[in-house]
Amino acid sequence: MGHFDRLKKYNGKDREEKKDKKETKKETRTAAELEEERRRKEEEEKEEEELEKECEKWCSIVCKILIVVPILVTYVLMPLRELVLRPDMAIDMPNLSGVRAVVTGGCSGLGLHTALAMARSGASVVLGCRSEGSSAAAVALETLKKASKAKAQPAVWSLEMDSLESVRLFAERYVESIGTLHILVNNAGTTEACSLTRDGFESAFQVNYLSHFLLTNILLPVLRASSPSRIIHIACQEGYLRPARGWSHRFPEGILQGWLGSPVPIQETIRVGSLRVAFNASRVGASHELEASLDSEVASRDPVEWSVERCRPAEAYSNAKLAVLAFSKELEFQLRNSRSDGVTSHAINPNAMLTDFKPPATSERSSLSYFPPVWIAGKVFGFVGDWLRKMTMRSVEHGAKGVLHVASLKALERHGGGLFDDTETSFTKCGRAPAFCGRVPDAWLPPVILDERATGQLWKLSSDLVHLPNCDGDTCDAV
Repeated sequence: MGHFDRLKKYNGKDREEKKDKKETKKETRTAAELEEERRRKEEEEKEEEELEKECEKWCSIVCKILIVVPILVTYVLMPLRELVLRPDMAIDMPNLSGVRAVVTGGCSGLGLHTALAMARSGASVVLGCRSEGSSAAAVALETLKKASKAKAQPAVWSLEMDSLESVRLFAERYVESIGTLHILVNNAGTTEACSLTRDGFESAFQVNYLSHFLLTNILLPVLRASSPSRIIHIACQEGYLRPARGWSHRFPEGILQGWLGSPVPIQETIRVGSLRVAFNASRVGASHELEASLDSEVASRDPVEWSVERCRPAEAYSNAKLAVLAFSKELEFQLRNSRSDGVTSHAINPNAMLTDFKPPATSERSSLSYFPPVWIAGKVFGFVGDWLRKMTMRSVEHGAKGVLHVASLKALERHGGGLFDDTETSFTKCGRAPAFCGRVPDAWLPPVILDERATGQLWKLSSDLVHLPNCDGDTCDAV
């Protein structure tokens, strides 16, 4: 083999070796890149797992806060706060010698204890009960006789608030038999709702409001002739406050209030059967202009129809108690305009007491309440909350002392139209003038109550419904 051939062969081997080295280097580089890529993916996956764990941790914390805190505040902390801040019902016991009083729904609960407090102070009391021949009436009368310090003996008369005829008979009997009246306590009430009475009205509306409207108007001449005299309406929180609306209504009263379900004044109007009482919608926004559709012309033209097909007991009860407050305000307004000096109208909320009387539970639930954790927590805290509420309820004697105070305080003779509630302040020595201790400010009253045009419409409608004899044409002045 020649030198050229050996050189050619050598160069060929050299090229092959270089080619093999390049391929080997390429394979080595590719494996390194794959390993780097694999390592990078593992790190990314690890970071994602850690991020997911961190997100789950914070989501769990947020969910616990959003679920547990409102329930804890609503069912536990608010009842405890109310108990701690509640003032004692310390009042100055009055001397009611020679005073004549009528208490409706007086055979049990708040009515009976109010009558007892008045009797011990020297007043002569007539109780209105469903049946004067019942065992409950006999027990109430015997209890009242033992406690009474009045010269005139107490009495128990039949008064069925779901019957306008019974109301008229009671009032006429009182006018004819006694003829003097200084204190009228409109206490009778019912939580039964969404049924029609024998008169054709929704039961809660008639028993809690309409029958008292009729009774008061019939007894007004006697009250005026006996002045100074006073009319006391028993109100309740459901009649002027409701929980702020939250998730289902997009927090119209504020996010924090809706989240915690804090109480806010009722913004809705009063329903009288198929009609709604109009009020100044500018107080609460233009959204209520459609609801406020009733004016005096419509009221006199359209008949009131009563139906219970879509009735909700809690709403019907709240509506009736809202009407009671409007009646108290309008009555005071008419008394002042007619110069009925010495006759005043007040309302008092005795709050939840340890009696058999319990307002119907609201049926309104937010969409969040169906979420399993919320539902379970609500059941657990609801049980605890119910127990706490029972532990923190006022005694019926506490409520009766509040009614007696509002019915007898001399400072209230010229400051009528108030709503009193011991969650506002104590009833005595509160740092205000005596007439304003425990008085709820107007800012916490529903707008419909503060609108004189609206309360006047309710008066006119109610007068038409019960056929007051002195209602004529477009005016109805029962005072």
